[in-house]
Amino acid sequence: MAANTKIASAVQILCVIAYKGSGGTTAEAIARSLDTNPVVVRRMMKDLQRASLVEIRPGKDGGVQLRREPDAITLEDIHEAVEGHASVFALRPGGNPKCPVNGHMKSALPSIFHAVDEAVAMRLRQTTLASLSRPIA
Repeated sequence: MAANTKIASAVQILCVIAYKGSGGTTAEAIARSLDTNPVVVRRMMKDLQRASLVEIRPGKDGGVQLRREPDAITLEDIHEAVEGHASVFALRPGGNPKCPVNGHMKSALPSIFHAVDEAVAMRLRQTTLASLSRPIA
């Protein structure tokens, strides 16, 4: 299973914007940092805009800037913007209803998965964009 890099990309996008300062920046400049196409960046910035994390200014002189100070944006905010309220793990759909192991997994795993989700959310809540963007020189 491949790791999900969506939150890492969103964090890097916001760190570039924070690094550029109050004047903001462009999708093209952010795309150079991520070494990707500006269309990919614009698509993700739409999610960040819906979550009120960025303000997108369209047009020839447009760009993007943060809507909140970096210390008021947590990794939990960013995660919710790009992933919604998705869980880290999920049960497999289906399975053999006659298999006792399958039946046991459906009762044993949810509490573990819930605990993982809570631990991840707590750690993301404790980390701000400022703590990640401040050390960049």
